[in-house]
Amino acid sequence: MFSLRLATKEDIPQLVEFRIKFLEEVRVDAPTDRLDEYREAMRAYLEREMSTGNFVAWLAIANNEIIATSGIITIQRLPQLWNMSGKEAYIMNMYTKPEWRRKGVGSAILEKLLEEARNRGIEAVKLHATPLGRALYEKFGFKMGFPDMYLYLE
Repeated sequence: MFSLRLATKEDIPQLVEFRIKFLEEVRVDAPTDRLDEYREAMRAYLEREMSTGNFVAWLAIANNEIIATSGIITIQRLPQLWNMSGKEAYIMNMYTKPEWRRKGVGSAILEKLLEEARNRGIEAVKLHATPLGRALYEKFGFKMGFPDMYLYLE
């Protein structure tokens, strides 16, 4: 059993470490000689974007530890015929610990992120899907684009 909660600034160190785990899985060639510099850059980014409310992350918790996370960042683009407001959300760093995968954790977090996008009046949601996660996003209605998957909200 797991529960969900919004991440706070106190969770930033764990969000950074989950980002690194994510990158280690999807980019086997990721450089490791700059990890300390990367940690600091990610910490500063998350602190800044969380402070403005531009970035929101959800956490899944089990046995008092984070087992999964993902976040959504709001981006303002030019209005498009398919997105008149130009507001987009980008879902990033969807990561679930391997032992918790295929147990509904990612779906629960994705539902919260899409709810957040709707509450913000966002019409378009994009993400980069790994082969492992593609089926989850398709289940929620995301379509393949280039280079990202996308979903237009009603």
